[in-house]
Amino acid sequence: MLTYFSDEQIINHLCKERVKLAGLRDDHQYISRLAGNQTEPQPNHSFYQLLPPRRLWSLYRPRHRPANKNPDLLALRNAVMDLRHQEPGQRWDSELNHYIAGIRERVFGSQLFAFSPPTINWELKKKDQHEYRALCRFDPSDNLILCLFAKYLRDMFDAQFSSSSFAFRARNSQGQMPTHHRAFTEIFNLKHNAPTRNLYVAECDIKGFFDTVDHEVALSVFRRAARRVNLHPRAEAIFRAYLSCYSFPFNVLAEAEPLLKRRDPDGYFKRPKTDPRRFSQEPRSLRIGVPQGGAISGVIANLILNAADKRVERERDRLGAEIHYYRYCDDMILISPVKKHCQTAFNAYRRELDELKLAYHKPERTFIYGKRHWDHKSKAPYCWSGQHWFGCVPWVQFVGYQVRYDGLVRPRKESIAKQAAKLEKTTGQLKYRLMEASREHPIIATRNQAKTSLKCKLVAQGVGRIKGEESGPKPMCWASGFKALHNKPFVSTALCFLDWTRWKQIRRFGGANIVYGLGRNSRGSNRRSPVGYAFSYHAQFRNNGGQNLIVNPWRPVKIKDRLKCWLYQAVKWGWKGFVE
Repeated sequence: MLTYFSDEQIINHLCKERVKLAGLRDDHQYISRLAGNQTEPQPNHSFYQLLPPRRLWSLYRPRHRPANKNPDLLALRNAVMDLRHQEPGQRWDSELNHYIAGIRERVFGSQLFAFSPPTINWELKKKDQHEYRALCRFDPSDNLILCLFAKYLRDMFDAQFSSSSFAFRARNSQGQMPTHHRAFTEIFNLKHNAPTRNLYVAECDIKGFFDTVDHEVALSVFRRAARRVNLHPRAEAIFRAYLSCYSFPFNVLAEAEPLLKRRDPDGYFKRPKTDPRRFSQEPRSLRIGVPQGGAISGVIANLILNAADKRVERERDRLGAEIHYYRYCDDMILISPVKKHCQTAFNAYRRELDELKLAYHKPERTFIYGKRHWDHKSKAPYCWSGQHWFGCVPWVQFVGYQVRYDGLVRPRKESIAKQAAKLEKTTGQLKYRLMEASREHPIIATRNQAKTSLKCKLVAQGVGRIKGEESGPKPMCWASGFKALHNKPFVSTALCFLDWTRWKQIRRFGGANIVYGLGRNSRGSNRRSPVGYAFSYHAQFRNNGGQNLIVNPWRPVKIKDRLKCWLYQAVKWGWKGFVE
């Protein structure tokens, strides 16, 4: 564990946080630079005192932006390493050495280890509702220890985890790690390689997983996994301190919710419906829940649910059946060509959740496919098929992707709506703040400069920095979250909708009642406007004509199949009227 808390590792983490702070500050100053009449306060974060000032490390920026790398992060790392040897004894260098020594003393010293309770922030789950999600933010020093310690645990425990787990994993010998893109690709290949084969799918969703994790269960699985590896003697003390600093009933329901109600009287945090008796006790005595946003929470999820992974795999081996199982954190999906095998493995997974003291949503059966199918959190085995028949569902959804029975793919509809809302929010913030600033006197920027700046910002958020003829989504943007769609037959409607939304917001901004000035001469004022197909959402996912290969079996040719479809449609419309 000593190597994970070396000078280099601690400095790397500090540099990442410092660059992140610089990015947030740049976003705040973005509107001020265009208005020219607003000033930003000087930063007072402790990390600014531990690293060289920006005027020094900006000199180390590479002349050409490297692919898939942050040039600011590279410049800061190189500056710290060089200046520590070339000009030792500077004030920031002394502060940095003192800080590193303090971190090591906390981690490896003989004193009792403890974390400060995290600060609880909240985030609205759905628009026009009052249910919030609790997000935890740790002290910067605590967060540094958590991130490095979580990396240590991932590397030590990764060999024990199932290959069906795709979240919070360590890198392999080739420098790669399982991701949700790989899980989607495997599901896509199942249908792409055999599009006419019917498959049965089951899904299970845990009720508020991070809010209901039992601390005794978490400590038990940690000790069980620790016995198989040679962990550092201080590892269990740090892990116990992480569990002790937080409890959902106390930190969130008893302390944070009253503060929330001061801002939103109708706001609330959802009570996990596991066992009413657990929440009727004194909140201080309950040891349930792990912090959402804490680095070790992902490791705890893998440790606990690894037992469920192994249970499904044992059931698969016992049956000798073809069962495909994928899990990303607390989301899982089971796929099998035989419904009975799918149901048996699904039952085994749920029995293991009961033993782990985790509650799940009751599986709902889909009799007739419709919008209500997507409202079900957990889904009993259904047929993934293009047939117009009872119990058949054309789409499967997992980790933000949707795959149709014939191999056609698309992003999740909620992800499209969320990105469209983000485009609208960014435009609205710039529009109304510039309107407010121009009431006193004209802003510095011209209309063309302000419009070009907004275009560049919306393009960077959506598709990243486009350069040359590079294919595929660029890093650090919305499109990179769905990069597995590249060169696959995808539904272009959703991506065209985002392109239309971006154009609409730019046009909306152009019509705002803003009094513009003569222009600004600062760096970046003469940027070219990003226009053309290359900067569109659709251009990031080239399917090379794959969509033309899709054959739609929902349009039957045989008379027998047509009669079945007519019967299905008649029952469907009758069922819809009955439900409504």
